[in-house]
Amino acid sequence: MKYKTIVCIVLISIFAITVKQSYLWAGEPSVLVKEVILNEYSFSDIENIHERRTKQWEEISPSLDFEMISKRVMGEHWEKCIYEQKCGFVELFTNYLKSTYLKKPNPIFGKKIISIKEKQYNGFAKVQTILLSNSGKEISTDFYLMQENGEWKICDLAVEGVSLVNNYRSQILSTLIRGSYEGLLETMKEKQVNALPLLVSEQSAEIY
Repeated sequence: MKYKTIVCIVLISIFAITVKQSYLWAGEPSVLVKEVILNEYSFSDIENIHERRTKQWEEISPSLDFEMISKRVMGEHWEKCIYEQKCGFVELFTNYLKSTYLKKPNPIFGKKIISIKEKQYNGFAKVQTILLSNSGKEISTDFYLMQENGEWKICDLAVEGVSLVNNYRSQILSTLIRGSYEGLLETMKEKQVNALPLLVSEQSAEIY
């Protein structure tokens, strides 16, 4: 009896160590991405779609680096802007992403994680995932993260190779070529985000 107890304890210890090593091997970026995806299915008991999506956004948004996303979307134009202009763009663009997210009635990251891989380099991380969509299709979605002050946050993602940041950047630059930065902000304010001249492609729409 004593022998069986010892064997049981050893097996449990080995299992615990294995689980801990797997968790550590996954790394903080992968853990964050998993949490974001799983949070898409939280509050499922709330019948009102808008209320449910709002709650989900509140869970997901803290994991997104909106300032870095805005900076990358603006590209070279970011450095030409004064502090107030940068703050104004970050606020308006964040509101745009939020409103677009809330319009989606269903989870955007799929219903299951099929596989997940992670690469880290100099404060950056890429988490590659294969997600199973609600329609049953496997979708390749890569999450790009940056570490700042010891905290990882998502600064871009690509669905089937189409980058969210690059998609918006091309449209922002196109708008700026036709006008000015101030004009862009005014257009965003006037149309209250919903009628922005920033339309995502069909592939990007799988996420936003």
